[in-house]
Amino acid sequence: MSKPISSPSRKLQVRIDKLVHGGAGMALHDGKVVFIPFSCPGDELDVEIVEDHESFSVGKIVRVMADSAERVEPRCPVFGKCGGCNWQHLAYDAQLRAKRDIVIDVLMRIGRFPRDILETITLPTIGSSNPWHYRNRIQLHVDRRGRVGFYKEKSHEVVEFEECFITDQRLNVQLTAMRPELSVRGKGISLKLHEHDYSFSQVNDAQNETLKRLVREWLQEIPHHRLLELYAGAGNFTFDAAAIADDVVAIEIDRRAIQAAQVRQRELGKANVTFLSAPAHVLPETLAEKAFDVVLLDPPRKGAWEALNMIIQRQPKAILYISCDPATLARDLQKLAGAGWQLERIQPVDMFPQTAHIETVSLAIRK
Repeated sequence: MSKPISSPSRKLQVRIDKLVHGGAGMALHDGKVVFIPFSCPGDELDVEIVEDHESFSVGKIVRVMADSAERVEPRCPVFGKCGGCNWQHLAYDAQLRAKRDIVIDVLMRIGRFPRDILETITLPTIGSSNPWHYRNRIQLHVDRRGRVGFYKEKSHEVVEFEECFITDQRLNVQLTAMRPELSVRGKGISLKLHEHDYSFSQVNDAQNETLKRLVREWLQEIPHHRLLELYAGAGNFTFDAAAIADDVVAIEIDRRAIQAAQVRQRELGKANVTFLSAPAHVLPETLAEKAFDVVLLDPPRKGAWEALNMIIQRQPKAILYISCDPATLARDLQKLAGAGWQLERIQPVDMFPQTAHIETVSLAIRK
């Protein structure tokens, strides 16, 4: 990001055109882009410029002159201070529409895909049946004054709260009981409903089941027998894939995650899965001559750039890509498109209601 230009703070009147990747609203003022957090499309605002760059500015809301039809009252009394949520002020159906629009905008801008094609292949966002109290784990912090809470966005300032409206109520009950002890002890803590300390796991159980259902359904549409899974973790998608494919090889660098997956494999009796510990971009020599029809991958936020060359060399018929960041997804899909794969379908899934985070499942077929 460019360095801010030193200038006195100034106030503007703007109308928000749309929401962008990261969750802020975007407006134009004298031909310059202005990003305003906690705004809604259609808002008419008085804003104060807090960052001024050559190509864009960042503003904060001073006054809402005219509400958007999509603006609602946030449930949380510390919304806007706590860094946990940034879209509680936006009606839930508007959140779902915005997430689809953001995916299209990012894939067009970074991936260079044509908008008309993206509008056709990007499906409506699958919303959560319960957009509140869904998180199955939280990370709490304690400051020197004994305050227990989450960090303020882009700082280490602790924001206290009585109840987190996106956290499972069972964890809120635990927190209420533990708060005095945490305050005295002065150390933060992770609260979890599931003890998956060996590997990354999704924070939203219901929407994770949605992702797994999509993997099963989409794999059933692809004629295949041999599947390679990258970034397999502890097998979140592996066994759903194994119910469809004849043969699954699951690659994961974390040996503890593999051990946990193998325990589950024995419980399920899935003999058609082989787990191997290796980086996603360097397959073991034992797989040097093995061909795969489908590659399934669920990389971290930074994407799968290092693994793409290996995937391209393998020439699978289909690639099923699960992503938690539209920007790195766009970059990776652009490379795959240039190497001969056609983007067939994109399904946004709302894994994180009340926030701007977006999960997607994408399917690319070799031309």
